[in-house]
Amino acid sequence: MLNIKILENSPYFKKKTLEMWEYLFSEWDIDDNIYIILIWELNVEKYTNSNKTNKKNLATLKKNEIFWEASLNNNEKKQVSIKAKRKTHLLYINANKWLEGFRDKNPEQAFNLLKYIIHLSNNRLNIANSLITASYSISQEIIQLKDFSYKTIFELIEKIKLITKTDEEIIYLEENPILKEYAILKYKTSEKWKMKNDVIKIFENKLELLELKAKWKYSYTQNLQIWDKNYWYLIFIRNNSNFSENEIKILSTMSTSLAWVLKQKEFLTEQKNKEYIKNS
Repeated sequence: MLNIKILENSPYFKKKTLEMWEYLFSEWDIDDNIYIILIWELNVEKYTNSNKTNKKNLATLKKNEIFWEASLNNNEKKQVSIKAKRKTHLLYINANKWLEGFRDKNPEQAFNLLKYIIHLSNNRLNIANSLITASYSISQEIIQLKDFSYKTIFELIEKIKLITKTDEEIIYLEENPILKEYAILKYKTSEKWKMKNDVIKIFENKLELLELKAKWKYSYTQNLQIWDKNYWYLIFIRNNSNFSENEIKILSTMSTSLAWVLKQKEFLTEQKNKEYIKNS
């Protein structure tokens, strides 16, 4: 088993501290170190346009995670940026200069380090495969859409429930266009195909559902947003177990697809209203 304390005391490993929002490296940098997070978290970011004005957060790396293990095989330019979410402490070893010496002096720990890297890599591959499968499933549903009605939205939510195996229910809410501190509960999978219009209070951008939450053992709320503005909310509910990090990533990916459909519905509704006003 990997003992990070032994690595910390090894002369081959060095420590580094990043202040909040400080970058460890950016896209196209060259860095042949292998890193281990000792305390706090890092964001993995990537530019989404060619002129490098917008970035997307791809993942969050947490305590005890090892990253940039690709330095074992190559020293290519980075394809992502790494930024500290808060003051973060790292442990690192230069794959080209120090790793061989560490292996010769500490063969057992070097073997454990390699096993740990393989374990994390396999886990990331499994997560990536799950994300691809979930994205493909919901994308196929969206491609076949013939309209963007509420019925279509509810059908997609039912499909998401099936794909994600959310055993209890999913609740869908919309932003109240008049009273920003309230949301409108539109749909519950426990009341299939029945549209609702219940008013729900929002407190500090979180849904204030204390009476309902008392009935739930585990829940996960996903904000559905376009350009950093919240328009809709999905609440995933189950009673048997909490949502894993992998499941949350899948829920987030599928929710992003649903947000696009909701935005299309909103756009088409606006166009119809404009056409109606123009012809009336």
